[in-house]
Amino acid sequence: MVVNILKKPVVFCLSFIAVCLGACSGLTQSDKPAVISWWLVPYTNVAESKPPDPVSSVLVSVAVVPGLDTDRILALSENSELKPYSSARWVENLPELTTSLVSRTLQASGRFEVVSERARASYNRCDLQLELHEFFASLGASGQTRSVHIAFNGSYQCESEALIPIQLKASVPVSDGRMKDIVAAFQQALDRVMQDLLVKLS
Repeated sequence: MVVNILKKPVVFCLSFIAVCLGACSGLTQSDKPAVISWWLVPYTNVAESKPPDPVSSVLVSVAVVPGLDTDRILALSENSELKPYSSARWVENLPELTTSLVSRTLQASGRFEVVSERARASYNRCDLQLELHEFFASLGASGQTRSVHIAFNGSYQCESEALIPIQLKASVPVSDGRMKDIVAAFQQALDRVMQDLLVKLS
């Protein structure tokens, strides 16, 4: 009889612990799909057919129009509704991401040394100022992804030289609505505008 009395508190404690563990596991599990971060790389396929020019020091500045200051991968509907793809992110917000991509593209060309804002007074430098106007996919009437679009406007100027206006734009069709194909189309569009940028700065 004494044994049974002692067992009851033990059984109760074990049951209570099991309930608590079940509740905690419910807090850490979710039916929502995992968020996937997607990576883009700078354009580096530069073929040098002539002796390289002297390296220019350049300060890169990239701003974005309202609506694009996000790390979400965006789509624009036919009704002008700008909305994100679910559970898909770039690795960084677009201002930081595109600044890095442009800077690394310039450096990979071997013609530019990208300098920081803090060092600007110490260099006889050039300024590349860009504004990102488009960085999204376009959707058809039924919601399917049709193409991706990237567009920059801006200017490039070195001290005592004329200002060069910059307009960059590329569109790439998407044949499959899977996110990996959408991101691949973004990469192709980015490569095109970066290649065009290097031509304009040559």
